[in-house]
Amino acid sequence: MKRWIILAVLVVAATAAATFIVESSTANVSIGKPQFPVAQKKGPHPKLVVDDELTYNFGTKPQRTTFAKDWVIRNEGDADLELRLEAPPCSCTVAGFQNEKGVPTGSTKVVSPKSQTTIHFTWETRDNNGPYNKPATILTNDPERPEVRFAADGRVYPALMVYPEPRVRFGDISTDKAENVAAVYVFSHDMPDMKITKLSTSKPEFFSAAQSPMKPEECKELKIKNGYKVAVTVKRGMPLAPFLEELRIETDHPKQSELKLTIDGKLLGPISVLPERIRISGIDGNKGGSQEITMIVRGGRATKFEVERHPERFKVDVESGDNSSKPGKYRLTVTVPPGTPSGTVDDLIILKTDHPEAKELRIPIYGYISDNDAG
Repeated sequence: MKRWIILAVLVVAATAAATFIVESSTANVSIGKPQFPVAQKKGPHPKLVVDDELTYNFGTKPQRTTFAKDWVIRNEGDADLELRLEAPPCSCTVAGFQNEKGVPTGSTKVVSPKSQTTIHFTWETRDNNGPYNKPATILTNDPERPEVRFAADGRVYPALMVYPEPRVRFGDISTDKAENVAAVYVFSHDMPDMKITKLSTSKPEFFSAAQSPMKPEECKELKIKNGYKVAVTVKRGMPLAPFLEELRIETDHPKQSELKLTIDGKLLGPISVLPERIRISGIDGNKGGSQEITMIVRGGRATKFEVERHPERFKVDVESGDNSSKPGKYRLTVTVPPGTPSGTVDDLIILKTDHPEAKELRIPIYGYISDNDAG
C-alpha cells in the first residue's frame, strides 16, 4: 500500500514539474508578427548608428510633389549588422538600400563591422492637405536597437492658396453704391515669389479683376512672405439677379499655372421682386392656370417693362398693381395655357425696363406642370 502511495506522489510531482517547464518555455513567446532575429548581448554584436535625426522635417511642400532623403547607417559593432526594411504603411513612401554608387540593392542589407550603407527614401505628397507624417521601419539584429523608424514630417498645401476661402463672395450688393468690390488673397507657401501673370472673368462686360501686392501687415497676419490681393469689381449695368461667374487666375507656379474661383452674389437694385422666384405648382397642364408676383419700384417711380424672354408656351404680362394714383407697384402674371404638356419648368423671365439703374430684370421660374388626366 505504501508503495502505491509513493508512486502516486511521484506521478503528481512529475506532472507539476512538466507543467512548470511548459509554462516557463512559452512565457516569453510573443503573439503577433514574426520578429527579426536579434543578436545576443553576450559576445560580439552589431551596433547601429545614424548621425542624422530620424525624422526629416521638410517644412512645407506643395501637393503632387515628389521629394527624397538619404540616411547613412553605420555599424560600429563587432558583428555583422543585418537590416530588413518593413513595407511602408503608405504607398506614397518608397524606400530601399543603395550601394556606394547609389544603385538600389533591395530591402535587406548586411553591413560588416566598421562599414556603412545608405537607405534612400522617396515620398509623394499627392493630394494631401495639412499635416503630413509618413514613416517607414527597419528591423535590425542590434540588441540595443531592434527597430529604427524613419519619417518625413511637415505640412502639405495646394501650390496656390486663397484666403479667406477659394471663392469670391459678394453677398447681397446694391446698385446704390458707386462701386461693389470683393477681394481675396492669393499666395504660395513653397514659392513665395510666385507671380500672377493674368486675370480674367467669365463676363468681362460686368466683372473686372485687378491685383496688387499684399501689404506687410497682411503678410504678417497670414505668416507668409509675399502674396497678392485680387479684387473683383461689379460694373454698372449688370442685371438685377443672383449671379454665379468665374475668376481665372494665371500664375508662373510650375505646379499650378491656373486657378479658377467662383464669383457669386446677388445684385439688388431699385426694383424689388416679391417673391424673388416664381414657383409653378399645383397647375394641371390640361386645364392651365396662373401665378403672380409683385414688383415694387423704389421711390414710386413710374417704370415701363418689356418682356424679352419667357418659357415657351407661357404668357407673361406686367400691369399696375393697384388702382391708386401712386405709381411704383406692379403685378407680373405668368399664365400657363390649357393643353400645356406636363414636365419640369426651370427657366428665366427677362424684363427690359426704362429705369436708369435697372436696365434689365431677371426672374427665375421653376416648378412642375402636372397631368392629372394621364392614365
